[in-house]
Amino acid sequence: MTETITKTFNKINKEIGKAIADFNMIEKGDKVMIAVSGGKDSLNLLHFLQLFQQKAPIHFEILAVNLDQGQPGFPDHILPALFKDWNVPHHIEKRDTYSIVIDKIKGANTYCSLCSRLRRGVLYDLAAKMNCNKVALGHHLDDLIETFLMNAFYSGQLASMAPHYKTDKEGINIIRPLYAIEEKYLAEFAEANNWPIVPCNLCGSQDGMKRQYIKSLVTDLQQNNPQIKSSILNALRNPDTEFLLKPELWKGEIASSV
Repeated sequence: MTETITKTFNKINKEIGKAIADFNMIEKGDKVMIAVSGGKDSLNLLHFLQLFQQKAPIHFEILAVNLDQGQPGFPDHILPALFKDWNVPHHIEKRDTYSIVIDKIKGANTYCSLCSRLRRGVLYDLAAKMNCNKVALGHHLDDLIETFLMNAFYSGQLASMAPHYKTDKEGINIIRPLYAIEEKYLAEFAEANNWPIVPCNLCGSQDGMKRQYIKSLVTDLQQNNPQIKSSILNALRNPDTEFLLKPELWKGEIASSV
């Protein structure tokens, strides 16, 4: 590896290790389902969790799972070949959620919400069926920041994506080991390794999505403040509830002082 790629590797590897340790993401005896779409993020996730498994002082299993959603032209030969080349246990699940999304979503509405909900339901069911107690997703720092700003701007909530949380499906937790890593580093590492990238033509075919606007906004803000992403990450890590506006927080403060 070149010096630049070595630095990128070390940065990604370090942040994943810290995320796993800080949020107790992987424990002895876990069976971790890694959701692999074929994009750069999920390929990085699979690659680094494989490395972590090899050096970890505890035993845990991993299972790479790809959900083939029936999109026209989906290159269904790429991931089976990659899984075989990487020597990783895997499962390909074919579910035509594409037709459902196209049928249900009309006009200018975006596909993402329904598509994500259907995909999540299938993954949770598969995790239970295959005795996986953790599902690893490839969301990165840019995803968390964009979700945080979308919630603040459009939903009136201070919320983002939790690095580790329990699902409504009993016995299954979601983990996001890439949560503190900027997208650009994942793209750089995937490109340097010449990994075959499977694009999502469903979401990318739509214009005017709110997330695209938020992404552009963050890029513009970054021109004046190159550290804005790390600053927002630190803000999410350090909420000061004393200066938020929820009445219950104030009442709780009064109660604790009585």
